[in-house]
Amino acid sequence: MKSVSVKFWVILIGLSIFSYAKAWGADWKLYYRDDARIRYYDAERITRPSMDIVRVWIKFEYTDKGAIEMVKNYGKKYENIGQQIALEEINCLEKRWRNLSLTHYSKEGKVIFSGSHEGQWNLIVSGSVGEFLHKAVCK
Repeated sequence: MKSVSVKFWVILIGLSIFSYAKAWGADWKLYYRDDARIRYYDAERITRPSMDIVRVWIKFEYTDKGAIEMVKNYGKKYENIGQQIALEEINCLEKRWRNLSLTHYSKEGKVIFSGSHEGQWNLIVSGSVGEFLHKAVCK
């Protein structure tokens, strides 16, 4: 009888942990890929602070070519870049976007750079990578 009770609690705790991880985990959806970066958005954490504004977390996974570009543009500390996580805001009606926060991580998960600010609004150009994200989250 004791064995059944222990098994019951182990199963119950295991299910609780699994449910917790699912509830708080990201739901990364691919929206664009090229030879430098693979880009995702988190479908789980999209918010709408107003009717036309969407806030979305995005993730870039850097390829070797992308890492070389980062070193060329930002210096040697980016030699081991693995990914970037950013919070972006999109004005769906006006087709504009801005960055709110950004963190670069090494392949080992160490922070290379982190910053946050309300950047200026930029136009989403037709045919650009930004348009792919706009189409994915402004439904």
